[in-house]
Amino acid sequence: MKIKKFLNNNVVLLKKGSNEIIGFSTGISFKKKVGDDVQEKDFEKVFVLDTHAMLEHFSFQLSKCDPVHVKLVTKIVEYAKQNYKLNINDYIYLTLLDHIEFTLHRIEQKMTFRSPLQWEIRRFYPDEYAIGVYAVQLLEQELDIQIPTEEAISIALHFVNVQSQKKDMTVTNEIAKFIEDVLTIVKYEYKTSFDEQNFHYSRFVTHLHYFAQNIINHTMPSYEENDLYAHVEKMYPISFQCVQKIKIYIFNTYKITISENEEIYLTLHIQKLTENIEKR
Repeated sequence: MKIKKFLNNNVVLLKKGSNEIIGFSTGISFKKKVGDDVQEKDFEKVFVLDTHAMLEHFSFQLSKCDPVHVKLVTKIVEYAKQNYKLNINDYIYLTLLDHIEFTLHRIEQKMTFRSPLQWEIRRFYPDEYAIGVYAVQLLEQELDIQIPTEEAISIALHFVNVQSQKKDMTVTNEIAKFIEDVLTIVKYEYKTSFDEQNFHYSRFVTHLHYFAQNIINHTMPSYEENDLYAHVEKMYPISFQCVQKIKIYIFNTYKITISENEEIYLTLHIQKLTENIEKR
Protein backbone atom coordinates (compact mmCIF):
# COMPACT_ATOMS: atom_id res chain seq x y z
CA MET A 1 0.00 0.00 0.00
CA LYS A 2 1.10 3.55 -0.66
CA ILE A 3 0.08 6.80 0.98
CA LYS A 4 -1.86 8.81 -1.58
CA LYS A 5 -2.99 11.77 0.52
CA PHE A 6 -3.03 13.06 4.09
CA LEU A 7 -6.51 14.07 5.24
CA ASN A 8 -5.19 15.37 8.56
CA ASN A 9 -2.43 14.45 11.00
CA ASN A 10 -4.11 11.15 11.83
CA VAL A 11 -5.87 10.03 8.66
CA VAL A 12 -4.51 9.09 5.24
CA LEU A 13 -5.96 7.98 1.95
CA LEU A 14 -4.18 4.81 0.83
CA LYS A 15 -3.79 3.20 -2.56
CA LYS A 16 -4.02 -0.58 -2.45
CA GLY A 17 -3.81 -1.97 -5.96
CA SER A 18 -6.61 -0.31 -7.88
CA ASN A 19 -8.58 0.44 -4.71
CA GLU A 20 -8.53 3.34 -2.27
CA ILE A 21 -8.91 2.73 1.47
CA ILE A 22 -8.52 4.84 4.60
CA GLY A 23 -5.89 4.46 7.31
CA PHE A 24 -6.11 5.91 10.82
CA SER A 25 -3.16 6.27 13.18
CA THR A 26 -2.49 9.06 15.69
CA GLY A 27 0.20 11.39 14.38
CA ILE A 28 0.85 9.38 11.20
CA SER A 29 1.68 12.60 9.28
CA PHE A 30 4.74 13.09 11.49
CA LYS A 31 6.07 9.63 10.67
CA LYS A 32 5.29 9.20 6.96
CA LYS A 33 4.97 11.19 3.76
CA VAL A 34 3.00 10.94 0.52
CA GLY A 35 4.25 8.07 -1.65
CA ASP A 36 5.65 6.01 1.25
CA ASP A 37 5.01 2.28 1.28
CA VAL A 38 3.05 1.22 4.37
CA GLN A 39 1.52 -1.91 5.80
CA GLU A 40 -1.71 -2.47 7.67
CA LYS A 41 0.22 -2.92 10.92
CA ASP A 42 1.37 0.71 10.64
CA PHE A 43 -2.21 1.82 11.41
CA GLU A 44 -4.53 1.55 14.37
CA LYS A 45 -7.39 0.89 11.96
CA VAL A 46 -7.78 0.51 8.21
CA PHE A 47 -11.27 1.16 6.81
CA VAL A 48 -12.57 -0.53 3.66
CA LEU A 49 -15.75 1.01 2.23
CA ASP A 50 -17.98 -0.55 -0.42
CA THR A 51 -18.45 2.45 -2.69
CA HIS A 52 -16.53 5.53 -3.73
CA ALA A 53 -19.33 7.72 -2.33
CA MET A 54 -18.94 6.10 1.10
CA LEU A 55 -15.18 6.51 0.86
CA GLU A 56 -15.51 10.22 0.11
CA HIS A 57 -18.06 10.73 2.88
CA PHE A 58 -15.96 8.90 5.45
CA SER A 59 -12.77 10.65 4.31
CA PHE A 60 -14.40 14.03 4.85
CA GLN A 61 -15.83 12.98 8.20
CA LEU A 62 -12.51 11.63 9.48
CA SER A 63 -10.65 14.72 8.31
CA LYS A 64 -12.63 16.96 10.66
CA CYS A 65 -13.49 14.70 13.63
CA ASP A 66 -11.80 14.30 16.98
CA PRO A 67 -9.39 11.31 16.82
CA VAL A 68 -10.53 10.33 20.32
CA HIS A 69 -14.00 9.70 18.90
CA VAL A 70 -12.57 7.45 16.19
CA LYS A 71 -10.80 5.37 18.83
CA LEU A 72 -13.99 5.10 20.89
CA VAL A 73 -16.04 4.01 17.88
CA THR A 74 -13.39 1.41 17.04
CA LYS A 75 -13.53 0.12 20.61
CA ILE A 76 -17.34 -0.14 20.48
CA VAL A 77 -17.31 -2.05 17.19
CA GLU A 78 -14.57 -4.40 18.37
CA TYR A 79 -16.58 -5.07 21.53
CA ALA A 80 -19.58 -5.98 19.37
CA LYS A 81 -17.55 -8.28 17.15
CA GLN A 82 -15.78 -10.08 19.99
CA ASN A 83 -18.72 -10.49 22.35
CA TYR A 84 -21.69 -10.96 20.03
CA LYS A 85 -20.15 -12.27 16.79
CA LEU A 86 -22.24 -9.87 14.72
CA ASN A 87 -21.93 -9.87 10.95
CA ILE A 88 -20.97 -6.22 10.39
CA ASN A 89 -18.80 -4.36 7.91
CA ASP A 90 -16.80 -1.14 8.02
CA TYR A 91 -19.86 0.94 7.10
CA ILE A 92 -20.79 0.80 10.81
CA TYR A 93 -17.78 3.00 11.64
CA LEU A 94 -19.10 5.70 9.33
CA THR A 95 -22.67 5.72 10.65
CA LEU A 96 -21.66 5.31 14.29
CA LEU A 97 -19.03 8.05 14.21
CA ASP A 98 -21.50 10.40 12.55
CA HIS A 99 -24.14 9.56 15.16
CA ILE A 100 -21.85 9.96 18.16
CA GLU A 101 -20.49 13.31 17.01
CA PHE A 102 -24.03 14.56 16.43
CA THR A 103 -25.13 13.19 19.83
CA LEU A 104 -22.32 15.04 21.60
CA HIS A 105 -23.34 18.21 19.76
CA ARG A 106 -26.96 17.76 20.86
CA ILE A 107 -25.91 17.20 24.47
CA GLU A 108 -23.82 20.35 24.35
CA GLN A 109 -26.86 22.23 23.06
CA LYS A 110 -29.07 20.55 25.70
CA MET A 111 -31.20 18.92 23.00
CA THR A 112 -32.43 15.48 24.04
CA PHE A 113 -35.31 13.28 22.99
CA ARG A 114 -36.87 9.94 23.90
CA SER A 115 -36.62 7.12 21.37
CA PRO A 116 -40.00 5.66 20.39
CA LEU A 117 -38.34 2.24 19.93
CA GLN A 118 -37.11 1.71 23.48
CA TRP A 119 -39.27 -1.24 24.44
CA GLU A 120 -39.03 -2.96 21.06
CA ILE A 121 -35.23 -2.80 20.84
CA ARG A 122 -34.74 -4.08 24.39
CA ARG A 123 -37.18 -6.90 23.75
CA PHE A 124 -36.32 -8.05 20.23
CA TYR A 125 -32.65 -7.07 19.87
CA PRO A 126 -31.11 -7.72 23.31
CA ASP A 127 -27.55 -8.19 21.97
CA GLU A 128 -27.62 -4.94 20.04
CA TYR A 129 -29.14 -3.18 23.05
CA ALA A 130 -26.34 -4.53 25.26
CA ILE A 131 -23.83 -3.04 22.81
CA GLY A 132 -25.66 0.28 23.05
CA VAL A 133 -25.48 0.20 26.84
CA TYR A 134 -21.75 -0.59 26.70
CA ALA A 135 -21.22 2.28 24.25
CA VAL A 136 -23.01 4.80 26.49
CA GLN A 137 -21.00 3.69 29.52
CA LEU A 138 -17.74 3.86 27.55
CA LEU A 139 -18.47 7.34 26.22
CA GLU A 140 -19.41 8.62 29.67
CA GLN A 141 -16.27 7.17 31.20
CA GLU A 142 -13.83 8.30 28.51
CA LEU A 143 -15.34 11.72 27.79
CA ASP A 144 -16.42 12.55 31.36
CA ILE A 145 -19.89 13.50 30.17
CA GLN A 146 -23.40 12.40 31.10
CA ILE A 147 -25.23 10.78 28.19
CA PRO A 148 -28.99 10.04 28.22
CA THR A 149 -29.67 6.32 28.64
CA GLU A 150 -31.94 6.51 25.56
CA GLU A 151 -28.82 6.80 23.42
CA ALA A 152 -28.26 3.07 23.98
CA ILE A 153 -31.35 2.49 21.80
CA SER A 154 -30.11 4.79 19.03
CA ILE A 155 -26.69 3.15 18.99
CA ALA A 156 -28.27 -0.32 19.04
CA LEU A 157 -30.26 0.59 15.92
CA HIS A 158 -27.05 1.13 13.96
CA PHE A 159 -26.04 -2.47 14.67
CA VAL A 160 -29.51 -3.76 13.85
CA ASN A 161 -29.45 -1.90 10.55
CA VAL A 162 -25.94 -2.77 9.38
CA GLN A 163 -26.12 -6.52 9.98
CA SER A 164 -28.37 -7.44 7.12
CA GLN A 165 -29.32 -5.63 3.96
CA LYS A 166 -32.46 -7.77 3.93
CA LYS A 167 -33.81 -6.00 7.00
CA ASP A 168 -35.11 -2.61 5.99
CA MET A 169 -35.08 -0.05 8.80
CA THR A 170 -38.17 1.47 7.23
CA VAL A 171 -40.05 -1.71 8.14
CA THR A 172 -38.62 -1.64 11.68
CA ASN A 173 -39.85 1.92 12.10
CA GLU A 174 -43.26 1.05 10.62
CA ILE A 175 -43.65 -1.79 13.10
CA ALA A 176 -42.73 0.52 15.97
CA LYS A 177 -45.26 3.11 14.77
CA PHE A 178 -47.97 0.47 14.43
CA ILE A 179 -47.38 -0.74 18.00
CA GLU A 180 -47.32 2.82 19.32
CA ASP A 181 -50.58 3.67 17.50
CA VAL A 182 -52.42 0.60 18.78
CA LEU A 183 -51.22 1.20 22.34
CA THR A 184 -52.40 4.80 22.07
CA ILE A 185 -55.87 3.60 21.03
CA VAL A 186 -56.03 1.28 24.05
CA LYS A 187 -54.71 3.93 26.45
CA TYR A 188 -57.22 6.47 25.15
CA GLU A 189 -60.11 4.00 25.34
CA TYR A 190 -59.33 3.12 28.98
CA LYS A 191 -58.03 6.57 29.91
CA THR A 192 -55.01 5.09 31.63
CA SER A 193 -51.35 4.22 31.17
CA PHE A 194 -49.81 0.81 31.70
CA ASP A 195 -46.90 -0.64 33.62
CA GLU A 196 -44.43 -1.65 30.91
CA GLN A 197 -42.96 -4.27 33.24
CA ASN A 198 -46.34 -5.96 33.59
CA PHE A 199 -46.45 -9.53 32.24
CA HIS A 200 -49.68 -8.98 30.30
CA TYR A 201 -48.32 -5.76 28.78
CA SER A 202 -45.26 -7.68 27.61
CA ARG A 203 -47.43 -10.42 26.11
CA PHE A 204 -49.64 -7.88 24.36
CA VAL A 205 -46.73 -5.95 22.81
CA THR A 206 -45.10 -9.22 21.71
CA HIS A 207 -48.33 -10.16 19.97
CA LEU A 208 -48.56 -6.72 18.36
CA HIS A 209 -45.01 -7.02 17.04
CA TYR A 210 -45.74 -10.17 15.05
CA PHE A 211 -49.19 -8.93 14.13
CA ALA A 212 -47.60 -5.74 12.74
CA GLN A 213 -45.14 -7.76 10.68
CA ASN A 214 -48.02 -9.61 9.02
CA ILE A 215 -49.95 -6.38 8.42
CA ILE A 216 -47.01 -4.45 6.96
CA ASN A 217 -45.69 -7.37 4.89
CA HIS A 218 -49.22 -8.27 3.73
CA THR A 219 -48.89 -11.82 5.05
CA MET A 220 -52.09 -11.89 7.11
CA PRO A 221 -53.94 -15.24 7.09
CA SER A 222 -57.04 -15.25 4.93
CA TYR A 223 -60.22 -13.97 6.53
CA GLU A 224 -62.18 -16.58 8.48
CA GLU A 225 -65.06 -16.62 10.93
CA ASN A 226 -64.89 -18.04 14.44
CA ASP A 227 -67.72 -19.56 16.48
CA LEU A 228 -66.40 -17.88 19.65
CA TYR A 229 -66.67 -14.40 18.18
CA ALA A 230 -70.18 -13.60 19.49
CA HIS A 231 -69.34 -15.15 22.87
CA VAL A 232 -66.23 -13.02 23.30
CA GLU A 233 -68.14 -9.90 22.24
CA LYS A 234 -70.74 -10.60 24.93
CA MET A 235 -68.25 -11.56 27.66
CA TYR A 236 -65.82 -8.64 27.20
CA PRO A 237 -67.78 -5.75 25.63
CA ILE A 238 -65.34 -2.95 26.54
CA SER A 239 -62.26 -4.79 25.29
CA PHE A 240 -64.19 -5.87 22.20
CA GLN A 241 -65.23 -2.28 21.47
CA CYS A 242 -61.61 -1.19 21.79
CA VAL A 243 -60.64 -3.81 19.21
CA GLN A 244 -63.25 -2.43 16.81
CA LYS A 245 -61.42 0.91 16.92
CA ILE A 246 -58.13 -0.86 16.26
CA LYS A 247 -59.81 -2.69 13.38
CA ILE A 248 -60.94 0.62 11.85
CA TYR A 249 -57.44 2.08 12.27
CA ILE A 250 -55.91 -0.91 10.45
CA PHE A 251 -58.41 -0.74 7.61
CA ASN A 252 -58.02 3.01 7.17
CA THR A 253 -54.22 2.83 7.29
CA TYR A 254 -53.45 -0.46 5.51
CA LYS A 255 -56.71 -1.34 3.70
CA ILE A 256 -56.75 -4.69 5.47
CA THR A 257 -59.73 -6.27 7.22
CA ILE A 258 -58.53 -8.43 10.08
CA SER A 259 -60.14 -11.79 10.74
CA GLU A 260 -62.49 -12.70 13.58
CA ASN A 261 -59.71 -14.87 14.97
CA GLU A 262 -57.41 -11.86 15.25
CA GLU A 263 -60.18 -9.78 16.81
CA ILE A 264 -60.62 -12.48 19.44
CA TYR A 265 -56.88 -12.63 20.19
CA LEU A 266 -56.68 -8.86 20.53
CA THR A 267 -59.78 -8.75 22.75
CA LEU A 268 -58.39 -11.39 25.10
CA HIS A 269 -55.00 -9.66 25.30
CA ILE A 270 -56.61 -6.30 26.07
CA GLN A 271 -58.95 -7.89 28.61
CA LYS A 272 -56.01 -9.48 30.43
CA LEU A 273 -54.09 -6.23 30.31
CA THR A 274 -56.90 -4.07 31.63
CA GLU A 275 -59.00 -6.22 33.96
CA ASN A 276 -56.99 -5.31 37.06
CA ILE A 277 -55.99 -1.73 36.33
CA GLU A 278 -57.33 1.24 38.24
CA LYS A 279 -59.04 3.76 36.01
CA ARG A 280 -57.53 7.23 36.34
